[in-house]
Amino acid sequence: SKYDLVKMTKKEKRKQLQKQNAQQNKNNKKRIIGVLGCMAERLKEDMFKDGTADVVVGPDAYRDLPRLISVLSAPSVSAPNNIPTERAVNVQLSLDETYASITPVRSNPNDTSAFVSIMRGCNNMCSYCVVPFTRGRERSREMESVVEETKRLLDEEGIKEVILLGQNVNSY
Repeated sequence: SKYDLVKMTKKEKRKQLQKQNAQQNKNNKKRIIGVLGCMAERLKEDMFKDGTADVVVGPDAYRDLPRLISVLSAPSVSAPNNIPTERAVNVQLSLDETYASITPVRSNPNDTSAFVSIMRGCNNMCSYCVVPFTRGRERSREMESVVEETKRLLDEEGIKEVILLGQNVNSY
């Protein structure tokens, strides 16, 4: 039932994923499980335990995904059925990544408001927060990039309201 997934512990979910992976391997299909983002970076070792993930990518390493997947997709000579056995990880923080060249895909074309990310990271070292450690130091997008994205939203997508996003937008 749909409630079974809610009741599962992490250990049970991990075992279910292992079973699914084993079944996929029997069918000789090469499914790659990836975990991406700042918590993936933070919990990278746990993500590899018991076959939970094949690839772990931090928030600034998304451009490396094609290379990491090709490494995992390459047949392994020592593995049965040439199924990849390697794991791939890139959790390197970037000093200058701002996602400026990434155009978000809007899920609802009828929306009248949109979010525009203007900065990443944080320089505050709050005792309760992982952002400086998982997303790195503050870095702002170039003004031209923000204005260009905003104009495109207004002109091409009919957006009426733009909300500027960042961990610490007052530092922009």
